[in-house]
Amino acid sequence: MTYTPGVLAEDGYHITIQWSVFLSQLVGFAVIIALIVKYVVPPLQKMMAKSQETVRKQLEESEQAATRLEQAKAAYDSALAEAQAELERMREDAREDATRIIEQMREAAQTEVERVRKQGRDQITVLRRQLMRDLEADLAAAMLACTEEKVQEQVASPEAVNESIEKFLDDLETLANASPAVRRWALSRWN
Repeated sequence: MTYTPGVLAEDGYHITIQWSVFLSQLVGFAVIIALIVKYVVPPLQKMMAKSQETVRKQLEESEQAATRLEQAKAAYDSALAEAQAELERMREDAREDATRIIEQMREAAQTEVERVRKQGRDQITVLRRQLMRDLEADLAAAMLACTEEKVQEQVASPEAVNESIEKFLDDLETLANASPAVRRWALSRWN
């Protein structure tokens, strides 16, 4: 094989480089690259920087949101624990109040029972006294009626009247001759 300038391949294909076309295409390509670098890349870089900034801000906002979420969750947990503690305190207060009210009601009921018992006892005592007075009055009236009948029977005859007068006079004579202690006893018996 022999080297021939401008020929790149053997065997039927003859590739030759045309330097003028190659250089013109290279210059065109360089111009296109320069135009792209000058006019396309800066807006793309700005857009990419803007996108990167937007993504960075979104990441920061996401981190802030995650932080706020954690804070909100912590505040929620704290508020929930506080509410549960308050609820438990309220339950305990309600239990204490219920116990206190029940105790007060028991005391009031016990006081009322004692008052009703005392009132009942007092009423029974009053009724008993009244009944005793009524019975005494009835007994006295019955005794007087019975005594009156007997006295009328005894006084109906003149001998009985004389006998009663004689007995009364004997009692007076005995009393006059008796000691002062016997006189007091007899006087207390007649009164």
